[in-house]
Amino acid sequence: MTQPAPLFVDPPKRTFRRPRRSETFEKLFNSLEHHDGSPIYEPWEVPKDADGRYWWTVLDCDGRLLLAAGFHFVNRIGYIKCERPWGGEWSDHPEYFY
Repeated sequence: MTQPAPLFVDPPKRTFRRPRRSETFEKLFNSLEHHDGSPIYEPWEVPKDADGRYWWTVLDCDGRLLLAAGFHFVNRIGYIKCERPWGGEWSDHPEYFY
């Protein structure tokens, strides 16, 4: 039996100037816990062949923790894996508070 294709979460139709709420992120993407119960994966724990559309980067931006779609390297704290992938371009998705 084959699984249905994942439902991509498209970028919002309007542009957001500020990060969106963490509750909105959870409703849209449903983050998954790491095997140790932590939500954050260390960079070396992400599989080499991981599909970036299922991953968000936790960023430290002037003391605020934000989530950005895909893999980023500057100001990175770690990564969050989600059940539902983001669609479109990563840059079209707003950041979310973590």
